[in-house]
Amino acid sequence: MDVYEAVVARMAMLGYTAAEDDKPTIDYLTGKCQVELLASIHHKDVPDGLIYTLVDMVAGSFLQDKLDAGTLEIEGLDFSPAAKSITEGDVSVTFAGASDGSASAEVRFAAALASMVHPSEKILGAFRRLKW
Repeated sequence: MDVYEAVVARMAMLGYTAAEDDKPTIDYLTGKCQVELLASIHHKDVPDGLIYTLVDMVAGSFLQDKLDAGTLEIEGLDFSPAAKSITEGDVSVTFAGASDGSASAEVRFAAALASMVHPSEKILGAFRRLKW
């Protein structure tokens, strides 16, 4: 399986269409995430069972970097903070989803990215070897 093509397909599932100029960043993140994954399981090569975990880590890292830089654009999602209420006297601003417990689509998207970037210990534990 080609990791680059799988990452592009995974990001498309999340609503992001990769451009040709994204390739160097995806290649860099593939190497970085592979090193992190291998260090956490103490293997020399990525086991077949963790390929999809690696793809999720790369896609999640890429989208998280774009989100952090403020350059992520996905149709139907607005990543700019939305004000829920504004009071002029003694200035008070409340952001949507901050206190009412309802998570916006953007908050749920960010949580999904976090789970992609940091795989479950249960999955990693199934492949982990002891380090001597």
